[in-house]
Amino acid sequence: MEGERFTPFVLLIERISKNIKRIADKEMEPYGLRSSHVMCMLQLAKTKDGLSSSALADACGVDKAFISRITNELLEKGCIEKEDNSQKKYKTNFILTDKGKEINKKMTEIVSNYVRLVNQNVSKKAIENFYEVLNEFDSEISDIISD
Repeated sequence: MEGERFTPFVLLIERISKNIKRIADKEMEPYGLRSSHVMCMLQLAKTKDGLSSSALADACGVDKAFISRITNELLEKGCIEKEDNSQKKYKTNFILTDKGKEINKKMTEIVSNYVRLVNQNVSKKAIENFYEVLNEFDSEISDIISD
């Protein structure tokens, strides 16, 4: 039965998510950061021009209130700054500072090492299939809830 797969699937996704957060919290502690900061900084590192709060929320899959809290904390810690553009007062972009770029470089190395460890006993083809199916699940679920 298809329904029998639902509970293990949800439980596994939840457990994986919690464990990733635990790892990120542990690894980011020396920088005074938490797992909640990691995805935000990784998304900002992907763009040269930075991202607005709305774009950052979309990229991270969280709401704007969450991004507001995280960006305020990252601003206080000197990891990000607001783009200097007085014309876009409410839609200003956030960008990584030099400190943020340095931490992001270390975060990227840490992520790469963990991904390598997790993937070491799984074939490249299986990993490709996994992400293809996971993306399809995400797309289908998103379509269902947006109807």
